[in-house]
Amino acid sequence: MTTTAEPAAHGPGRGRLEAAQVWTATLTGLAALGISLFNLAELQQAPKVSVALPHLVRIEPRAPQNTVHLFVQPTITTRFRAEDVEVITAVRLQLKAAAPKGGRPRFRWNESGAWNYDFASNRLKYDRTADPSPLVVTQDKPQQPTLLFDSSDWTLRAGRYDGALVLHRASSRTPITRPFCLLITPEALRTFRAAPEREFYELRNDNDTPSPTAPRPSCYTF
Repeated sequence: MTTTAEPAAHGPGRGRLEAAQVWTATLTGLAALGISLFNLAELQQAPKVSVALPHLVRIEPRAPQNTVHLFVQPTITTRFRAEDVEVITAVRLQLKAAAPKGGRPRFRWNESGAWNYDFASNRLKYDRTADPSPLVVTQDKPQQPTLLFDSSDWTLRAGRYDGALVLHRASSRTPITRPFCLLITPEALRTFRAAPEREFYELRNDNDTPSPTAPRPSCYTF
């Protein structure tokens, strides 16, 4: 006597399970494809550059050739990786006195440098490191240059000055502008006028105690 095995039953539950597995695999593949396309699109976009001003700038009121030097060290970064790089082609400093007849001194980016500690004199010393030249910014290569701006027509006066650091970039005709203000008190003005040549002074914008009603930094003040 011979017997034959009966075919396994294929109930409706098993069919639904197989269909669900197929749809899950399809959806997983589509999600992976979407993420890949999104990452590719992000890589092909121009880098999104962020610029932050420091809490401290330095002024040299009696620089050589009757000029005034202003030292600014911004932080230039991009948080996202991209195939292309951003190039800061030029940096300009704008400054205008708040008083109607206070004037608008003209500045030029003279050079870049670095501050080094001099153990012999127990003071900071400025050293020139580069000519004014384009800055390449990538995610793994942020820039924090010390920029020396000089002005031959700035007659220091007490009062408030409204300024901006303007960074021109290769990827866009629209520059990145970071406004700031600078306050020279009568006491600071007396110090600057009596200063010897090549003397540097620090101006800070974090002297005031932060508060919820005034979260932004105040003016740079001596």
